[in-house]
Formats: sequence, structure tokens, C-alpha cells
Amino acid sequence: MNFKKVKNAFMFSKYVREDGKYTIESVDRRINGTLKNVFEVSDETGKVIDTLARLKDAKEKYKEA
Repeated sequence: MNFKKVKNAFMFSKYVREDGKYTIESVDRRINGTLKNVFEVSDETGKVIDTLARLKDAKEKYKEA
């Protein structure tokens, strides 16, 4: 399944899988004292299940899951 970009998402990118099972959201996190932009994957209940450094990796990993 493919991910569709959510329109009008405030400040950060947000993508939802076509069936609504997973959401990928761009967030800023402090990693080793440095602020970095990462992508958090959430399930349909809103619980964060994974954090990845690249959007491409997140889309690829959860495209078939």
C-alpha cells in the first residue's frame, strides 16, 4: 500500500497509509544533544511503534506490513 501526504498538516510532514493502519510524521528529536528531524511511525491507535531517520526507509518498511 502507498502513503498519501496529509494536506494542511501544521509545520511538519504527515503521511497516512491508504488503509489508515499506519501514520508517518516528521518530528524534531534531541539525539545525543543535537536536534534532528526524524520520522515516527504510529499505528491506528496513535501509539508510536518505530522511529526512523529517513522518510524513504519508513515508507518502504511499512508499505507491506
